[in-house]
Amino acid sequence: PENRMLSRGPRFRMPSWMLRDHALSASGLLTREIGGNPVNTYQPDGVWEEASFGKKRYNRDKGDNLYRRSLYTFWRRIIAPPAFFDNANRQTCSVKPFRTNTPLHALYLLNDITFVESSRVIAETILKKYPGNDDEKLDFVFRHLLSRQPEAQERKILLNKLSRSRKAYGVDPGSAQAFVSIGEYPRDDSLDPVEHAAWTALTLAVLNLDEALTK
Repeated sequence: PENRMLSRGPRFRMPSWMLRDHALSASGLLTREIGGNPVNTYQPDGVWEEASFGKKRYNRDKGDNLYRRSLYTFWRRIIAPPAFFDNANRQTCSVKPFRTNTPLHALYLLNDITFVESSRVIAETILKKYPGNDDEKLDFVFRHLLSRQPEAQERKILLNKLSRSRKAYGVDPGSAQAFVSIGEYPRDDSLDPVEHAAWTALTLAVLNLDEALTK
């Protein structure tokens, strides 16, 4: 009654802008500067051109500007940033925000540059901090993203996934190198790209769990 329970509060899927900030914060990429000009973050090529009949071209920012809070992302009135798929358009006033509930959600979280890059950076931290021990690495991923240890069944499933990823990338190291090169943040080239790609894929999977995406 006095709102003293730690678990008290509504449970809901985080909106797209919050999901982006969450991924950047978890990876350590988030630029925490307050205030300043709007920024042009990652978005698919041709979106502005398609909406403006070729009259407007999108020039993406570089460096720290790519990792600023979603609050600072530039919006055109005729076309919102594609990453913010659950927001009202700019031509109308929205009194109540939408709740994210669309198939685009999974497509975005598994493929958007921000999420793959954030997973890559987390995986890099894992490989440097816990060399040679898969269980310790997996424990770190769960503590870092879910604030708990993995259960036995979860551990078994994810370590099997890790083994499959290692085999797949081992057969095709070029795809592993391409996967861990996504995003502008510089990669540590001393890391084995196959191992780095396998852990990036696992981290991305955990980052996509409902538990990681729900407030």
